[in-house]
Amino acid sequence: MSRNYWLLMLYVGLLSLTLISHEANSADSTEQINNDSCMKCHKRNGSMQGNHAQDRLKMSCSSCHGEKGNHPRKPNDLMVFSSENDITIDAKNGVCLKCHTVKKLAKTEWTHNVHAQKTSCTSCHKLHPKSDPMMGLSVKDRSNVCRNCHTVQR
Repeated sequence: MSRNYWLLMLYVGLLSLTLISHEANSADSTEQINNDSCMKCHKRNGSMQGNHAQDRLKMSCSSCHGEKGNHPRKPNDLMVFSSENDITIDAKNGVCLKCHTVKKLAKTEWTHNVHAQKTSCTSCHKLHPKSDPMMGLSVKDRSNVCRNCHTVQR
């Protein structure tokens, strides 16, 4: 058999091992963040899943929500990504921009540039579930999501 055939087989084998390894890491990737001390009380809110829960990212609840400080006593400085508080859009998006650069976001989807100062990332993206509802949407379905905020005035 030719040398190219063996190189191809070696490449396919390495690729397969890489994919299997990635799947194995993904399967138990929530262990670190879901053993965070915050989860002792916040289990009722569900576990952290999806991309942001991967152990290799070394994230904890405080990576996005901030340090515990006086919590659970009031007042506290924890970041809450809800529309029902007075935390500014810039502050909320600033948390996401610690890891996600504006340049990469712009390349991923043009709407990131348009909305960056007008709405928080969490208006569209949900980070705790296994998968972000925005990821994998067709262009048509994404347009339907946009209609939740943008309505045609007649």
